Amino acid sequence: MEERLGKIKITNNIAGYRRLQAYVEKYRRNLIPIYGLEDVSHYGRDLAIYLLDQDYTVKEVNSALSFMERNSYATVKKSDEWDAQCISAVLSRRSETLPDANPQDYYWTMKHLVGRRDALVKNTASLIQQFHEQIQKQYPGYKQFFHDIECRTSLAFFERYPSAGHLQGVTVEELGAFLREKSHNTGSDKRAELILNLVEQEQTKEREYQSGRDLILQAYPVKSISISRK
Repeated sequence: MEERLGKIKITNNIAGYRRLQAYVEKYRRNLIPIYGLEDVSHYGRDLAIYLLDQDYTVKEVNSALSFMERNSYATVKKSDEWDAQCISAVLSRRSETLPDANPQDYYWTMKHLVGRRDALVKNTASLIQQFHEQIQKQYPGYKQFFHDIECRTSLAFFERYPSAGHLQGVTVEELGAFLREKSHNTGSDKRAELILNLVEQEQTKEREYQSGRDLILQAYPVKSISISRK
């Protein structure tokens, strides 16, 4: 292993980068410092950009090379200090063949956008599943109400009438008018009559704390579900 002149631990921010720069400059003399980073796309990205902006040479050390370097010793160690020393060893021997660090904003931005979208899709799928489970408890025959249970009209219906008790005293005409308003006139009295008949057939004695269960269903961000599905 090459001679180690020193070591430093820095914070991952501008103050830490400047501290590293000053530390390296102490050993510079007539030498040209070359930085080797194993990660230039995640935690090491900002450091790589800072060093490149300061006109330093920054090389990207493939993690497979530093892994082989660690395994080339009889005793395999695992620590940040040892990892840095192995990366330095690879850099010193392969600096001419290692690629220059090139953290590109486009790919970094796209990576985060895709990651954000994937998280939203996953969370939305979970939310919709929970939404269906809650509706099932309130309206056992809910799948007969609408062709698409997650359309804007059905979501508005379950927000306005989270359980059968809210439909007591509601006439076919009143419910039909509500459905037409929310569906831009694609709803009808016929569908309103179907819903009211199904609710009447499934009517059971209201349990305690029904208002709490109603609140659970109404608390779902139904507008977000609707927007994500369209």
